[in-house]
Amino acid sequence: MKKANDEYSSFNFICFLASKWKILATITIVAGIVAFICACFIKPHFKSTAVVFAPRTNSVSKIILADETSNERLDMKAYAIEEETEQMMEVLGSRELQDMIIRKYNMIAHYELDTNRSHWRTKLYENIEKSLEIKRTKYGAISITFEDKDPQLACAIANDIVNMLDTLKRQIENERAAAVYAVMQKQLADVTAEIERVDDSIRVIMEHGVFDFESQSERVMQQWAIAVAQGNTAAQQRLQAELDTMAIWGPRAEALHDLQFSFREYQSLVKQKMMDAKVDLDNQIPTKFVVQRAIVADKKCYPKKSLIAVIGAISALIVTVIVLLVLENLQATPRKEEKDDVEPAAAE
Repeated sequence: MKKANDEYSSFNFICFLASKWKILATITIVAGIVAFICACFIKPHFKSTAVVFAPRTNSVSKIILADETSNERLDMKAYAIEEETEQMMEVLGSRELQDMIIRKYNMIAHYELDTNRSHWRTKLYENIEKSLEIKRTKYGAISITFEDKDPQLACAIANDIVNMLDTLKRQIENERAAAVYAVMQKQLADVTAEIERVDDSIRVIMEHGVFDFESQSERVMQQWAIAVAQGNTAAQQRLQAELDTMAIWGPRAEALHDLQFSFREYQSLVKQKMMDAKVDLDNQIPTKFVVQRAIVADKKCYPKKSLIAVIGAISALIVTVIVLLVLENLQATPRKEEKDDVEPAAAE
Protein backbone atom coordinates (compact mmCIF):
# COMPACT_ATOMS: atom_id res chain seq x y z
CA MET A 1 0.00 0.00 0.00
CA LYS A 2 2.82 2.33 0.89
CA LYS A 3 4.54 1.52 -2.37
CA ALA A 4 1.42 2.41 -4.29
CA ASN A 5 1.15 5.70 -2.43
CA ASP A 6 4.81 6.49 -3.26
CA GLU A 7 4.21 5.73 -6.91
CA TYR A 8 1.08 7.85 -6.85
CA SER A 9 2.98 10.76 -5.24
CA SER A 10 5.77 10.50 -7.80
CA PHE A 11 3.24 10.42 -10.61
CA ASN A 12 1.52 13.49 -9.17
CA PHE A 13 4.85 15.29 -8.96
CA ILE A 14 5.63 14.47 -12.59
CA CYS A 15 2.18 15.60 -13.62
CA PHE A 16 2.68 18.81 -11.68
CA LEU A 17 6.00 19.49 -13.48
CA ALA A 18 4.37 18.69 -16.82
CA SER A 19 1.61 21.17 -16.11
CA LYS A 20 4.16 23.88 -15.42
CA TRP A 21 6.55 23.04 -18.25
CA LYS A 22 6.15 26.38 -19.99
CA ILE A 23 7.09 28.32 -16.87
CA LEU A 24 9.99 25.96 -16.08
CA ALA A 25 11.33 25.99 -19.63
CA THR A 26 11.08 29.77 -19.91
CA ILE A 27 12.81 30.46 -16.62
CA THR A 28 15.51 27.84 -17.31
CA ILE A 29 16.32 29.22 -20.76
CA VAL A 30 16.27 32.84 -19.57
CA ALA A 31 18.50 31.98 -16.58
CA GLY A 32 20.97 30.17 -18.84
CA ILE A 33 21.12 33.12 -21.23
CA VAL A 34 21.54 35.62 -18.38
CA ALA A 35 24.31 33.48 -16.82
CA PHE A 36 26.07 33.26 -20.20
CA ILE A 37 25.86 37.03 -20.68
CA CYS A 38 27.15 37.67 -17.16
CA ALA A 39 30.06 35.29 -17.83
CA CYS A 40 31.03 37.44 -20.79
CA PHE A 41 31.68 40.37 -18.43
CA ILE A 42 34.01 38.35 -16.17
CA LYS A 43 37.62 39.13 -16.94
CA PRO A 44 39.30 35.93 -18.17
CA HIS A 45 42.11 34.22 -16.25
CA PHE A 46 45.09 32.40 -17.77
CA LYS A 47 47.32 29.62 -16.42
CA SER A 48 50.95 28.85 -17.11
CA THR A 49 52.64 25.68 -15.85
CA ALA A 50 56.26 24.67 -15.33
CA VAL A 51 57.36 21.14 -14.41
CA VAL A 52 60.49 20.20 -12.46
CA PHE A 53 62.04 17.12 -10.87
CA ALA A 54 63.67 17.17 -7.43
CA PRO A 55 67.24 15.76 -7.43
CA ARG A 56 69.16 14.36 -4.51
CA THR A 57 69.87 17.02 -1.87
CA ASN A 58 73.11 15.59 -0.48
CA SER A 59 76.00 17.86 0.28
CA VAL A 60 77.64 18.82 -3.01
CA SER A 61 81.08 18.13 -1.55
CA LYS A 62 80.04 14.58 -0.71
CA ILE A 63 78.64 14.02 -4.18
CA ILE A 64 81.66 15.44 -6.02
CA LEU A 65 84.50 14.38 -3.74
CA ALA A 66 83.21 10.99 -2.61
CA ASP A 67 85.39 7.99 -3.45
CA GLU A 68 82.46 5.57 -3.28
CA THR A 69 80.62 6.03 -6.57
CA SER A 70 78.36 2.98 -6.24
CA ASN A 71 76.33 4.54 -3.41
CA GLU A 72 72.96 5.55 -4.90
CA ARG A 73 72.63 8.30 -2.26
CA LEU A 74 75.61 10.01 -3.90
CA ASP A 75 74.27 9.80 -7.45
CA MET A 76 73.81 13.40 -8.56
CA LYS A 77 71.78 12.23 -11.59
CA ALA A 78 69.08 10.62 -9.41
CA TYR A 79 65.72 12.40 -9.27
CA ALA A 80 61.99 11.89 -8.50
CA ILE A 81 62.90 10.75 -4.99
CA GLU A 82 59.87 10.98 -2.70
CA GLU A 83 61.65 12.56 0.28
CA GLU A 84 63.38 15.23 -1.80
CA THR A 85 60.19 15.90 -3.77
CA GLU A 86 58.23 16.56 -0.57
CA GLN A 87 60.98 18.85 0.72
CA MET A 88 60.99 20.81 -2.55
CA MET A 89 57.20 21.19 -2.44
CA GLU A 90 57.50 22.66 1.06
CA VAL A 91 60.07 25.17 -0.21
CA LEU A 92 57.89 26.06 -3.20
CA GLY A 93 54.94 26.73 -0.91
CA SER A 94 56.95 28.71 1.62
CA ARG A 95 56.17 32.29 2.64
CA GLU A 96 59.74 33.32 1.76
CA LEU A 97 59.24 32.40 -1.90
CA GLN A 98 55.87 34.17 -1.98
CA ASP A 99 57.52 37.29 -0.55
CA MET A 100 60.13 37.18 -3.32
CA ILE A 101 57.34 37.11 -5.94
CA ILE A 102 55.42 39.89 -4.18
CA ARG A 103 58.48 42.17 -4.08
CA LYS A 104 59.64 41.52 -7.63
CA TYR A 105 56.25 41.98 -9.32
CA ASN A 106 54.72 44.49 -6.89
CA MET A 107 51.72 42.24 -6.34
CA ILE A 108 50.18 44.72 -3.88
CA ALA A 109 49.59 47.15 -6.72
CA HIS A 110 48.71 44.34 -9.13
CA TYR A 111 45.90 43.12 -6.87
CA GLU A 112 44.88 46.77 -6.22
CA LEU A 113 45.09 46.40 -2.45
CA ASP A 114 44.79 49.42 -0.17
CA THR A 115 47.49 49.15 2.48
CA ASN A 116 45.61 51.63 4.65
CA ARG A 117 42.77 49.16 5.12
CA SER A 118 42.85 46.39 7.69
CA HIS A 119 43.71 42.80 6.73
CA TRP A 120 45.24 43.85 3.42
CA ARG A 121 48.24 41.59 4.02
CA THR A 122 46.00 38.57 4.66
CA LYS A 123 44.13 39.34 1.45
CA LEU A 124 47.42 39.58 -0.43
CA TYR A 125 48.62 36.13 0.64
CA GLU A 126 45.17 34.65 0.01
CA ASN A 127 45.32 35.91 -3.58
CA ILE A 128 48.81 34.46 -4.03
CA GLU A 129 47.78 31.09 -2.59
CA LYS A 130 44.67 30.96 -4.78
CA SER A 131 46.71 31.78 -7.87
CA LEU A 132 49.62 29.42 -7.13
CA GLU A 133 49.12 25.66 -7.41
CA ILE A 134 51.90 23.21 -6.58
CA LYS A 135 51.23 19.51 -6.94
CA ARG A 136 52.92 16.24 -7.78
CA THR A 137 52.40 14.65 -11.17
CA LYS A 138 51.71 10.94 -11.57
CA TYR A 139 55.36 10.45 -12.59
CA GLY A 140 56.81 12.04 -9.45
CA ALA A 141 57.57 15.48 -10.89
CA ILE A 142 56.32 18.79 -9.45
CA SER A 143 54.04 21.04 -11.50
CA ILE A 144 54.09 24.77 -10.69
CA THR A 145 51.02 26.59 -12.02
CA PHE A 146 50.25 30.27 -11.68
CA GLU A 147 46.91 31.80 -12.66
CA ASP A 148 46.34 35.48 -13.40
CA LYS A 149 44.34 37.88 -15.55
CA ASP A 150 47.56 38.77 -17.39
CA PRO A 151 48.88 35.75 -19.35
CA GLN A 152 52.36 37.32 -19.67
CA LEU A 153 52.57 37.83 -15.92
CA ALA A 154 51.33 34.30 -15.17
CA CYS A 155 54.04 32.84 -17.41
CA ALA A 156 56.78 35.07 -15.98
CA ILE A 157 55.89 34.24 -12.38
CA ALA A 158 55.71 30.47 -13.03
CA ASN A 159 59.19 30.53 -14.59
CA ASP A 160 60.55 32.85 -11.93
CA ILE A 161 59.36 30.50 -9.19
CA VAL A 162 61.49 27.80 -10.84
CA ASN A 163 64.47 30.17 -10.93
CA MET A 164 63.93 31.44 -7.40
CA LEU A 165 63.90 27.86 -6.14
CA ASP A 166 67.67 27.74 -6.72
CA THR A 167 68.18 31.03 -4.87
CA LEU A 168 66.02 30.07 -1.90
CA LYS A 169 67.35 26.53 -1.49
CA ARG A 170 70.93 27.75 -1.86
CA GLN A 171 70.27 30.43 0.76
CA ILE A 172 68.92 27.83 3.20
CA GLU A 173 71.79 25.41 2.59
CA ASN A 174 74.44 28.15 2.67
CA GLU A 175 73.31 29.24 6.13
CA ARG A 176 74.24 25.80 7.43
CA ALA A 177 77.41 25.58 5.35
CA ALA A 178 78.53 29.02 6.58
CA ALA A 179 77.88 27.99 10.18
CA VAL A 180 79.89 24.79 9.68
CA TYR A 181 82.70 26.75 8.03
CA ALA A 182 82.83 29.22 10.95
CA VAL A 183 82.92 26.38 13.49
CA MET A 184 85.71 24.63 11.57
CA GLN A 185 87.67 27.87 11.39
CA LYS A 186 87.55 28.19 15.17
CA GLN A 187 88.47 24.52 15.59
CA LEU A 188 91.40 24.96 13.22
CA ALA A 189 92.64 27.99 15.15
CA ASP A 190 92.32 26.11 18.46
CA VAL A 191 94.07 22.96 17.30
CA THR A 192 96.84 25.01 15.62
CA ALA A 193 97.41 26.83 18.93
CA GLU A 194 97.60 23.46 20.73
CA ILE A 195 100.10 22.12 18.19
CA GLU A 196 102.28 25.20 18.67
CA ARG A 197 102.14 24.72 22.45
CA VAL A 198 103.16 21.06 22.11
CA ASP A 199 105.95 21.99 19.68
CA ASP A 200 107.30 24.52 22.20
CA SER A 201 107.28 21.88 24.93
CA ILE A 202 109.07 19.38 22.67
CA ARG A 203 111.62 22.06 21.82
CA VAL A 204 112.35 22.59 25.54
CA ILE A 205 112.86 18.83 26.04
CA MET A 206 115.19 18.69 23.04
CA GLU A 207 117.26 21.44 24.65
CA HIS A 208 117.90 18.93 27.47
CA GLY A 209 119.33 16.49 24.94
CA VAL A 210 116.31 14.23 24.46
CA PHE A 211 115.48 13.96 20.77
CA ASP A 212 114.18 10.46 20.05
CA PHE A 213 113.58 8.77 23.35
CA GLU A 214 113.25 5.19 22.11
CA SER A 215 116.22 4.98 19.75
CA GLN A 216 118.35 7.30 21.88
CA SER A 217 117.77 5.32 25.08
CA GLU A 218 118.51 2.08 23.27
CA ARG A 219 121.81 3.46 21.94
CA VAL A 220 122.86 4.85 25.37
CA MET A 221 122.09 1.53 27.06
CA GLN A 222 124.26 -0.32 24.55
CA GLN A 223 127.14 2.09 25.16
CA TRP A 224 126.65 1.82 28.93
CA ALA A 225 126.81 -1.98 28.72
CA ILE A 226 130.04 -1.75 26.72
CA ALA A 227 131.54 0.69 29.27
CA VAL A 228 130.64 -1.65 32.12
CA ALA A 229 132.21 -4.60 30.30
CA GLN A 230 135.38 -2.59 29.70
CA GLY A 231 135.41 -1.21 33.26
CA ASN A 232 135.40 2.37 31.95
CA THR A 233 134.16 4.24 35.03
CA ALA A 234 134.22 7.70 33.43
CA ALA A 235 132.17 6.54 30.48
CA GLN A 236 129.75 4.84 32.85
CA GLN A 237 129.24 8.05 34.82
CA ARG A 238 128.71 10.11 31.66
CA LEU A 239 126.25 7.62 30.20
CA GLN A 240 124.46 7.31 33.54
CA ALA A 241 123.92 11.06 33.55
CA GLU A 242 122.38 10.82 30.08
CA LEU A 243 120.14 7.97 31.27
CA ASP A 244 119.02 10.02 34.26
CA THR A 245 118.16 12.94 31.99
CA MET A 246 116.19 10.67 29.65
CA ALA A 247 114.41 9.13 32.62
CA ILE A 248 113.14 12.60 33.55
CA TRP A 249 112.31 13.98 30.10
CA GLY A 250 111.84 10.84 28.02
CA PRO A 251 108.27 9.94 29.13
CA ARG A 252 107.22 13.55 28.70
CA ALA A 253 108.70 13.57 25.22
CA GLU A 254 106.86 10.37 24.32
CA ALA A 255 103.54 11.74 25.58
CA LEU A 256 104.02 15.03 23.75
CA HIS A 257 104.91 13.25 20.50
CA ASP A 258 101.72 11.15 20.76
CA LEU A 259 99.71 14.28 21.48
CA GLN A 260 101.35 16.06 18.58
CA PHE A 261 100.44 13.21 16.24
CA SER A 262 96.79 13.23 17.41
CA PHE A 263 96.53 17.01 17.05
CA ARG A 264 98.00 16.93 13.54
CA GLU A 265 95.54 14.22 12.49
CA TYR A 266 92.66 16.29 13.87
CA GLN A 267 94.05 19.39 12.14
CA SER A 268 94.05 17.52 8.84
CA LEU A 269 90.44 16.41 9.41
CA VAL A 270 89.33 19.96 10.25
CA LYS A 271 90.98 21.31 7.11
CA GLN A 272 89.16 18.68 5.05
CA LYS A 273 85.82 19.62 6.62
CA MET A 274 86.54 23.30 5.93
CA MET A 275 87.22 22.52 2.29
CA ASP A 276 83.96 20.53 2.08
CA ALA A 277 82.02 23.44 3.61
CA LYS A 278 83.73 25.85 1.19
CA VAL A 279 82.64 23.68 -1.74
CA ASP A 280 79.06 23.80 -0.44
CA LEU A 281 79.29 27.58 0.01
CA ASP A 282 80.53 28.08 -3.54
CA ASN A 283 77.99 25.61 -4.94
CA GLN A 284 76.27 26.82 -8.12
CA ILE A 285 74.82 23.46 -9.16
CA PRO A 286 71.07 23.73 -9.97
CA THR A 287 68.82 22.34 -7.25
CA LYS A 288 66.23 20.98 -9.71
CA PHE A 289 65.83 19.35 -13.12
CA VAL A 290 63.60 21.50 -15.33
CA VAL A 291 61.35 19.32 -17.48
CA GLN A 292 59.10 22.03 -18.86
CA ARG A 293 59.30 25.81 -18.82
CA ALA A 294 56.06 27.77 -18.63
CA ILE A 295 54.78 29.37 -21.82
CA VAL A 296 52.29 32.22 -22.32
CA ALA A 297 48.77 30.78 -22.39
CA ASP A 298 46.65 31.68 -25.44
CA LYS A 299 43.46 30.10 -24.05
CA LYS A 300 41.68 31.24 -20.91
CA CYS A 301 41.12 28.81 -18.05
CA TYR A 302 38.29 30.82 -16.47
CA PRO A 303 35.42 31.53 -16.88
CA LYS A 304 33.91 28.57 -18.75
CA LYS A 305 30.87 30.33 -20.23
CA SER A 306 29.02 27.18 -21.23
CA LEU A 307 29.54 25.63 -17.79
CA ILE A 308 28.35 28.80 -16.06
CA ALA A 309 25.27 28.91 -18.32
CA VAL A 310 24.43 25.26 -17.56
CA ILE A 311 24.90 25.70 -13.81
CA GLY A 312 22.82 28.90 -13.84
CA ALA A 313 20.04 27.20 -15.79
CA ILE A 314 19.95 24.14 -13.54
CA SER A 315 20.02 26.30 -10.40
CA ALA A 316 17.15 28.41 -11.70
CA LEU A 317 15.19 25.27 -12.58
CA ILE A 318 15.60 23.82 -9.09
CA VAL A 319 14.67 27.09 -7.38
CA THR A 320 11.63 27.50 -9.64
CA VAL A 321 10.39 23.98 -8.87
CA ILE A 322 10.72 24.60 -5.14
CA VAL A 323 8.90 27.95 -5.38
CA LEU A 324 6.09 26.43 -7.43
CA LEU A 325 5.70 23.57 -4.95
CA VAL A 326 5.52 26.00 -2.05
CA LEU A 327 2.92 28.15 -3.83
CA GLU A 328 0.89 25.09 -4.75
CA ASN A 329 0.86 23.91 -1.13
CA LEU A 330 -0.13 27.37 0.09
CA GLN A 331 -3.01 27.47 -2.40
CA ALA A 332 -4.09 23.92 -1.55
CA THR A 333 -4.35 24.63 2.19
CA PRO A 334 -7.29 27.14 2.02
CA ARG A 335 -9.16 24.85 -0.40
CA LYS A 336 -8.79 21.96 2.02
CA GLU A 337 -10.05 24.08 4.92
CA GLU A 338 -13.10 25.20 2.87
CA LYS A 339 -13.84 21.59 1.97
CA ASP A 340 -13.64 20.55 5.61
CA ASP A 341 -16.10 23.33 6.55
CA VAL A 342 -18.54 22.37 3.78
CA GLU A 343 -18.73 18.69 4.72
CA PRO A 344 -20.11 19.25 8.31
CA ALA A 345 -22.68 21.76 6.95
CA ALA A 346 -23.88 19.24 4.37
CA ALA A 347 -24.19 16.60 7.04
CA GLU A 348 -26.52 18.82 9.12
